[in-house]
Formats: sequence, C-alpha cells, structure tokens
Amino acid sequence: MNWLFIVSITLYFLGLVSYLLHLAFRNNLMFILATATISVGFLVETFALVQISLQTGHGPYTSPFEYCVFSAWTIIAVFLVAEGYYKIKPLGVFMVPIALLMMLIAFSLPSDPNPMLPVKEYWLTLHRTMSFMSFATFAMIFASGVMYLILEKQLKSKHLGGWYYRLPSLDAIDDINRKGIVFGFPVSTLAVAAAFVWSIKNYGVVINLELSVAILLVGWLVYAILGLGRLAFGWRGKRTATLGIVGFLILSTALIVHIH
Repeated sequence: MNWLFIVSITLYFLGLVSYLLHLAFRNNLMFILATATISVGFLVETFALVQISLQTGHGPYTSPFEYCVFSAWTIIAVFLVAEGYYKIKPLGVFMVPIALLMMLIAFSLPSDPNPMLPVKEYWLTLHRTMSFMSFATFAMIFASGVMYLILEKQLKSKHLGGWYYRLPSLDAIDDINRKGIVFGFPVSTLAVAAAFVWSIKNYGVVINLELSVAILLVGWLVYAILGLGRLAFGWRGKRTATLGIVGFLILSTALIVHIH
C-alpha cells in the first residue's frame, strides 16, 4: 500500500477533529486549520492516485481498493468545492467522515489491481468516472439531509439546542439538496447510459443484472423520483432531505456489495 494514502487519511482525521472542535467552540482558527489540513490531505491523496495511475497505465478503477480510495478522493473534492461555494462551516463534520470511512474500507482490501478487468474501454471508463462523480455529489446531498433533519427536529421541538446556533438555515440546507440533484442526477444518468452501451457491446444485453447493479438501479430510481418531485411538484424540505439520505444509503450498499 502506498504510504501516501496513510498520510492522507491521517490528515483527513486530524481535519475532522479540527472541524469538531470548531463546531464545539465556534473558533474560526480551528475552522481555518481544519480546511487547510483537509486540503493538504487531498493534495497528498491526489499525488498518490497519480502515482498509481502512472505505474499501472490506467485510472484508479480496477480493484476494490482503488474504487474506495478514489471515491474518497471525489467526496473530498466535492466537499472542498461545496464548502467554498456555500460557506457552510459545519459541512465538514458530515462529509469528511464518509470519505474517512471509504479510506478505512480500502485499507481492509488488497491493493493490487485486478488484471482481469478491462481498463481502457471508453464506455466503461466513462461509466466509472461519472459514477464516482455522482456518488460524491450524492454524499453531499446525504450530508445536507442529515443537517436538515437535525435542525428541523430542534425547531419543531421548540427546545433550541447547540445545533440551532451552529447550522445554517433550513432554506440554505435545502438549496444544497436542490443544486446537488441538478448536477448529480444527470451525471448518474450518463453513468447508467454508458453502462448500458458497454454491456450491449460486450455481452449483447442491455445490462447484466447482478445484485449490486440491481441495487444501484434502485438508488438511481430514488434520485429520479427526488429530481422529478423537485422539478414537477415543487418538493422541498423534509421529504427531499429524507429521499437524499435513503438514496445515498442504497448506493453505498450497492458499492459494498460490488467490492465484496
């Protein structure tokens, strides 16, 4: 295993601790330290992924280990962009743990690439790339959903706790869900379409319906319902937050089934 991945996960962990300290004490210095630490960890992991790609001649797509570390990388990438765009400081508390979990899962798996998997087929590469991008975006939607439900519960109980003073408004959180689905669902749809084309070219069928693929399609359907509900029926709030959480849990299950 590349020692750079160990450095990156260490920095992600330290960054998460700093985010938690910032959340607890509302210390801006801890927030700056957290973002800087996560950013350095991201750069270290980027270098590690580039190093692996140069050694193997392909992207990080051919083993369960690579799936996990690359999905962690995309989650951190989306998180850093979202944090800079939305200026929502608690977001790191909810997104960085997902990336950390993916890295920990990766460390439990063999890191050698699978030579039996095709790595330079255009449609398969497009499917994999779009899948990782959408997964990271859906992780952001999941994080916003958790924040929304926590804040809504406190507002409805009329017993305002610490979260009320630390989380942004419900409208601001809901906007993350809306913009996330606007970007993430078309990307995930492109991933599904690329998988269909690749399956037809290689197997002569629209799709090889394995268990992980079936679960993945269920997750895609949940996001299709979420997107349609927002666009056609004006859904927002708790319903969309819950669907975002459910969809991500389904996609995570599909990934776990696939890598095992």
